[in-house]
Amino acid sequence: MLNDEGHVQGVVRRDVPMLCADWGAKDEDALVHTLGVNLLAALGRSFGEVGVSEFPVPRAQQWQRKLVRVDSAWFSYETRKPTLLAEFERFSRETAIEKLTNLCVAAHGCDAVPEVLLLCLWSTDGKSVEAPWLKPNEPLSVPGGPPVTKPTESNVFIVHAVFGRRGEQLHFLRFRRLT
Repeated sequence: MLNDEGHVQGVVRRDVPMLCADWGAKDEDALVHTLGVNLLAALGRSFGEVGVSEFPVPRAQQWQRKLVRVDSAWFSYETRKPTLLAEFERFSRETAIEKLTNLCVAAHGCDAVPEVLLLCLWSTDGKSVEAPWLKPNEPLSVPGGPPVTKPTESNVFIVHAVFGRRGEQLHFLRFRRLT
């Protein structure tokens, strides 16, 4: 669904116009992060889901000391269960591993296991973003708890949100699947 560039750009124009090329956003503070989180929630709504931002997930039994608030969550109107949990972060190896860990812990904390765990790593166009070292099926270290693995019912997708630059302004170009 993220491969449909026309649909995604339509959501950007309608719901997050600051990510359009004719508007743009400065790469300062958490502005790009906030807009990306809103884009993910808006995409959920555009696909007929309840799309929310900054969703606090109940603590998973094995990781009581790890509070997780995912950047975006989608819920089915019909079942009222989560269908997708997502993190949107600037690309770095350390952050990618940390956010993948958060997604796995969060999935275990949900009443119903979400079908999709989406890690969206952003950077500007031309920056090489590859993540062969991210192994979604391998155990991940969790401070204050046992290692975590993704629930068997969940699929992990890692995508690159590619941003263009016009002067000081960044704008969303496209998603590129990494895994």
